[in-house]
Amino acid sequence: MRGGSLSLLFVFALAACSGGGGGSPIGTPSTPAPPPPPGNGGTTTIPTHFVIGAPPSSTSALSSSRSPQYVPTTVQSVTITLDTVNAASPPSGLTTTATDNISAPSCPCVVNGPSVPPGSDGFTITTYDHTGGTGNAISVATPTIAITAGTTNNVTITLAGIPKTLAISGIPSASAGTALAATALSVAAKDADGNTITGPYASPITLADGDTTGASTFATSGSDSPPTRELLSSTDTATLAYTGLAILPATLTASATGATNGTATFTPTLQPIVYSGPLNGSTPEIDLYATSGFGSTFSYNVSEAGWTNSPYGKALSLNASACSTFATASAGVDVPASGTPITVTAIASPSAGTCTMTVSDPFGQTKSVTGTYTVTGIGIQ
Repeated sequence: MRGGSLSLLFVFALAACSGGGGGSPIGTPSTPAPPPPPGNGGTTTIPTHFVIGAPPSSTSALSSSRSPQYVPTTVQSVTITLDTVNAASPPSGLTTTATDNISAPSCPCVVNGPSVPPGSDGFTITTYDHTGGTGNAISVATPTIAITAGTTNNVTITLAGIPKTLAISGIPSASAGTALAATALSVAAKDADGNTITGPYASPITLADGDTTGASTFATSGSDSPPTRELLSSTDTATLAYTGLAILPATLTASATGATNGTATFTPTLQPIVYSGPLNGSTPEIDLYATSGFGSTFSYNVSEAGWTNSPYGKALSLNASACSTFATASAGVDVPASGTPITVTAIASPSAGTCTMTVSDPFGQTKSVTGTYTVTGIGIQ
């Protein structure tokens, strides 16, 4: 493997042999041989041999005849275990596990597996980054192989890389009020040696979105038909779409069994709250001076793109309690074209004064509007 690929290709060449001898040379068809004599307490067994494919740089005939054949250069040993025979535990007395050391850059290479009974045999094949089946597990496969005595049994299996650390990148920029079409993200899985896994994953990568409004959504796709919000291999793709609704920053998480989560933050830019109404210079201000008729009531609008406008139609909040000595203020039904209408009305017995009305959204943004009530007394003698 160059660049840390973890997709390992095992080619099983299982030949019917007698005693502990080998079969025909790997890659060469063999003439079916009679089954070996019973051993291991009366159980007929067949020696197994496993061909480990070469790194992409190999020019061997075996490597060039089967593609792709990626073997991580950090792998130093392989453990092959017989787990089941015809869906049951292996017969007693069998040696069910074999471990071989390898030098991955020198492959293709042949390792010996355990001798197994003919039938439907289930294996676990695990590679490690130290000799003797120790250190970190790098990749694994759990195939069930139909093995027939007296013939050559050749099976090709791709091991799945075991994710150890995950990362999400390529998070798109976005702005509230503007929808974002599905945009591809980069989700990378690395093994325990820090190599980026290519090919299938031993554990699915699950994607989670901290946004609970539904404004941002994950989608996954691939030739292996991954379930919703899951990635089964490095060839699967993940996308993020956004409706444009104003939201708080959302944490995106990639997780897999036994791996350190990868996280990233999706932070659409919020739009400011916009005031539309009477001004005192450049300052939003509502000035009351009568208890009825003209001067007793005024209205203004507040809006925020991505919140009050269509298709979102959300309302902003109003706090006008500071104005209670001379007026009441109430927010009307949001109008997508103009925002949230707010009406300020003098009470029956107002006191002269000044107050601040505060308009806010759920994200910590505010807009202050000054309210006044003025009493004018002019005496004529």
